[in-house]
Amino acid sequence: MHTNLMKKRWPLAAVTAALLFGAGAAHAQLVLVSPEDFGGTGLGSVNTVLTITSPANSTFESGAVGIDATGAQFVTGDTQAQTMARTLGSLGVTSAADLRVVFNASEPAGGAITLDDLVLNIYSANGSVLFTSAAFTPVSFASTSTGTGNSGFVFGLTSSDAASAQNLAFGSGFEGNYVGLSAAASDATGGLETFYVANTANVTPVPEPGTYAMLLAGLGVMGFVARRSARKTEA
Repeated sequence: MHTNLMKKRWPLAAVTAALLFGAGAAHAQLVLVSPEDFGGTGLGSVNTVLTITSPANSTFESGAVGIDATGAQFVTGDTQAQTMARTLGSLGVTSAADLRVVFNASEPAGGAITLDDLVLNIYSANGSVLFTSAAFTPVSFASTSTGTGNSGFVFGLTSSDAASAQNLAFGSGFEGNYVGLSAAASDATGGLETFYVANTANVTPVPEPGTYAMLLAGLGVMGFVARRSARKTEA
């Protein structure tokens, strides 16, 4: 970690302004890549960048984490533990095209939630904003899988946007650049919403029940064909 990477809490309005008007930042929107469920990983097993939860008697939550102009980390809003700006190197991200942000919703009884905002920022070690994703289009999820790490909704950059981020934030020594996130959600009912960043090769979906059925059927057919071929050979 950067030697000046101390945690500071900033007002949400100030952080929002800093994110929107960061000098030299390019703008490209994060888009939903896959709405599939992912295997449970737990907070301690993934590179969590941001964790938020709705305050008491509220169904709205928001928070942000990033690096300020002094090279220190800041956090704001309804953030919880496991919130930390991380370097691209520590996240194992080697290119913008392979960068993925995974949204893990942990709502009681697998309830619905709406992700109203999600913004990715990449900073240099001294806090300069190198890349910022554009205004986010809200996405509603009718249901979530109970348990942190069990419901992974994957977001990434389009190919053209990834090319822009690659030019701006993946140059020489990019491994030392930091990733920060800001997010907001509504229809929340008190669960922990976590966001982790990873290389696409490390984000492997667990097949849905229908996929499992097709897989088992395929294996059954292969087994039948193998047995039939074996009988013909013996005959």
